[in-house]
Amino acid sequence: MSSPERRLRVACIAPAWNEENRIAAVVEAVPSGVVEETIVVDDGSTDQTGERARAAGATVLVGAHRGVGAAIRLGIDYAIEHGFDVVVVVSGAGKTPPGQIPQLIAPVLAGTADFAQGSRYTDGGQFLRMTLLRKIGTRGYTFLFSLLVGRRVTDASSGFRAIRLSLLSDKRINLWQSWLDGYELEPYLLFQALRLRHRVVEVPVTIEYPDVIRGQAYTKMRAWTDWYRIFRPVLYLALGLKR
Repeated sequence: MSSPERRLRVACIAPAWNEENRIAAVVEAVPSGVVEETIVVDDGSTDQTGERARAAGATVLVGAHRGVGAAIRLGIDYAIEHGFDVVVVVSGAGKTPPGQIPQLIAPVLAGTADFAQGSRYTDGGQFLRMTLLRKIGTRGYTFLFSLLVGRRVTDASSGFRAIRLSLLSDKRINLWQSWLDGYELEPYLLFQALRLRHRVVEVPVTIEYPDVIRGQAYTKMRAWTDWYRIFRPVLYLALGLKR
């Protein structure tokens, strides 16, 4: 008789910067039946983000406020070092409700995908409290992304995704580059996974922009600077300027 296949170990990574009012709810919403460990990467917060995440049951790693890409990479390094097979990335601000993790990660656990990208725009997906400017921006960005990668995607700017860590053994994918410390890392990884013909699927999810909390912004993204940082890796990779 053949031995049963080992169950894949799943970690959840939540990068967070000054999210003391939201992070505990994010940690508590992560489904323990699917996720073995929740890793909050406190990216140099000046508030109680780390303390509240730890009190809610998360493992807390402290970064040096280098950006969301560096924070995600720190979480991935931890997951690899501790023998996890799959990571799922959620927003520390709560805009990717963790209760959806089971449906997002299902294709990866089933062995039919190496990368599951959450999409608010595919059939069954939805979005809440998005401004008109952000709707236009995410649609336009996705159109250009699809054009340059040569594969159709419906939501290229979603940061809600599940990744089988064996994908990163492809030496053509190098997350450990300093120019990917900010918002560049996430589109870089999606673009490379698609271009290199890894098994990428889109899964319908709800992206829920949080209610504005006094003293906290609707989003930490700066309109022009950070949108350029999201588009930069797509342009560089398409033109062969970076690898």
